[in-house]
Amino acid sequence: MNVTQLFDRDEMFRLSREGMENSLRFFLTINENLLKMGEWQMENLTEHNKRAIETINKAYDEHQKNSRIIMSRIETVVREIIAKVTPHHQAAGAEN
Repeated sequence: MNVTQLFDRDEMFRLSREGMENSLRFFLTINENLLKMGEWQMENLTEHNKRAIETINKAYDEHQKNSRIIMSRIETVVREIIAKVTPHHQAAGAEN
């Protein structure tokens, strides 16, 4: 058994790309909302701040959810690799 059979390079690239894209969307959303906050009029600032904070919190929650999914998949792939690489011991008593 060789390493290429144990490790799906394309899957890891895909997961890495998804993670980077997810992070980029998150930070772009934050930047867009910060720019919008700077453009609002003073009399509407309180209501706009409340909405912007809600939007930022939603973006953060979505980022956290997506990150957990991606990290879980990476963990599963790594565990599968470790399980395939780790030698299995025979049960005690089966050696006789």
